[in-house]
Amino acid sequence: MHLNAASFGFARAWLWLVALLITCTALYWPALRGPFLFDDFPNLSALASIDHLASWRDLGIYLSQPREFPGRPLAMLSFLLQRSDWPNSPFPFKLANLCLHLGCGCLVFLLTKRLSQAFSLGRETESQPPGQHELAALLATAAWLLTPIAISGVVQVVQRMTLLMALFILLGMLAYLRGILREDLPIVRRAAWILTGLGLCTVLSTLCKENGILLPTYALVLDATVLRPQINRLPRPLKWLRRLLIWPAILFVLYCLIHAGYAAWGQAYSRDFTVGERLLTEPRVLASYVGSTLFPRFGIYGLYHDNFVISHGFGSPISTALCIVLLVTALVLALASMKRRPLLAMAILWYLGGQLIESSTVMLELYFEHRNYVPLIGVMMAVGIGMTRMRGHRRFVHLAYGTWLLASCLTTALSARVYASENLLATAWAQAQPDSIRAQIYLASQLTKSGHLDQALRTIAAAQERYPQNAGLAVNRIYLQCKMETLRANDLDELDHLLRTASFDRNAFQNMEALRELAANKQCPALDDMRWKDSADIMLSNARYRDDAVSNGFIHYQKHLWAVQHGDLNMAMAELDAAYQADPDANIPRLQAKYLVSAGLRAQAIDILRDSDTHRLALLRRLLVDDRAINAQAIDDIEHMK
Repeated sequence: MHLNAASFGFARAWLWLVALLITCTALYWPALRGPFLFDDFPNLSALASIDHLASWRDLGIYLSQPREFPGRPLAMLSFLLQRSDWPNSPFPFKLANLCLHLGCGCLVFLLTKRLSQAFSLGRETESQPPGQHELAALLATAAWLLTPIAISGVVQVVQRMTLLMALFILLGMLAYLRGILREDLPIVRRAAWILTGLGLCTVLSTLCKENGILLPTYALVLDATVLRPQINRLPRPLKWLRRLLIWPAILFVLYCLIHAGYAAWGQAYSRDFTVGERLLTEPRVLASYVGSTLFPRFGIYGLYHDNFVISHGFGSPISTALCIVLLVTALVLALASMKRRPLLAMAILWYLGGQLIESSTVMLELYFEHRNYVPLIGVMMAVGIGMTRMRGHRRFVHLAYGTWLLASCLTTALSARVYASENLLATAWAQAQPDSIRAQIYLASQLTKSGHLDQALRTIAAAQERYPQNAGLAVNRIYLQCKMETLRANDLDELDHLLRTASFDRNAFQNMEALRELAANKQCPALDDMRWKDSADIMLSNARYRDDAVSNGFIHYQKHLWAVQHGDLNMAMAELDAAYQADPDANIPRLQAKYLVSAGLRAQAIDILRDSDTHRLALLRRLLVDDRAINAQAIDDIEHMK
């Protein structure tokens, strides 16, 4: 494969770009028929509670569903536009995601072209062939659009947050480049472009996902590498403006990361790793990302990577020390190459800068492929620009690129076909990740839906042989045994024994609801109401579940439902108090008031609403919703009851 820049004029480049977008659409199209997945359900469930938006209060209640500030409101608004399709029609959601991916691809094309032009100015002693910059842009865009590691970020609906964040980051970089490179414009107009790019677009991207605050970091990477000559020529006012927009944001990110690491050190978290182990593991995670990108192959991509081995020390596993050395070497090489090999420095620093938040001290899960969506942009831009400027070994490099791109397209096409079917997904992920607990539970859930309870039980049992101390698997097994009417008393004894000391597992406490419903409906003779309550109490006695706000609040809420079924008002009120104390929800005091009114205790109901501590609600909720006013209206309704 030999690429000739002269054949890529401006008009032809856009035709090639259209062909590339069509190719990407064709590869992804089968996946659009696939189901909602994984984090789609908890993040989009609020759509089911909204029939219409009658007031700003309704909108505020919807946007305040996320727990953390600022809550990604722009992304949440985009989902609201499709609320009529939830939860029965994933296709419109996924189609919107694909359109955003294609739009980002067009912006990557423009950004690469402008960077290629800027990089050539003042560095070339001879004229460049026509179409060089367009060819560089096409090479970068093709590599970024078609890499299979991006597929989970496109076809998982909730990752629209990542797509929108990327969109505003790319728009911000284009606006910033216009302010930096257009030396013919007045300083005021150049300042406006810089302010739009680093100011407005940073805010917009952050309102889609918190990683958007890294936009100034990407700008700094370009300034220190490919844009160094242009930055040196900036008028003094513009130099100061870019400093004021870049450095405070970077220092704020560093402060937050240090604070997060300090707060997490030695604390109990709903993770099976400490912050120190996370810092040791992430260099291996980054190496895995790079390997999955460089060597595309079917079967290694997906949403479930909970089986990634945690690093407990520099030699455990031995690859920990090696990957740390490689990471430090890459960073030192990038810093040393900023002047002499700016493209290499740009690729490394952009990628590592893009992983700064999700691969450091913030106690997120260890591994998610969509975290590479924006960081890979800088790598692919450097590859595209570098390939068009090569002098030697061009045929070999072009052949390697063509082979890699063909392998990426084939892998993306095969992966997209798997995403089209929930049953096929469950089977493929379980086979590809036999040590992933989530993959095995997902397969078991699909087998259960299909009525193959015996196969589901065998799947869970096989996983339990690998992970006998996992509470999520144990609770799933009890559920299946209930459904099959094979549950014995000693099975429950074993579960209770495990729950006393088990590590935190989200599946474990979430599935307690399903067990409660089986017991309440008398669908499991061996599991009666009292036995379920005993198991719930045992789970709460485990510090790993008691100290986690979400699991603590969830279990107390389930116990309140148990109390309601048994007509125990005092217990229901106490359990709701405990749920609110652990994980404050504005609806809990109103639910308590409803129970009290039903019992004829109107004065107590009014006291509950009047004394509700709204200051304990999440900051986002307090900013967007006046819960005191809602409670006051409820009090007024109670006082006017006949």
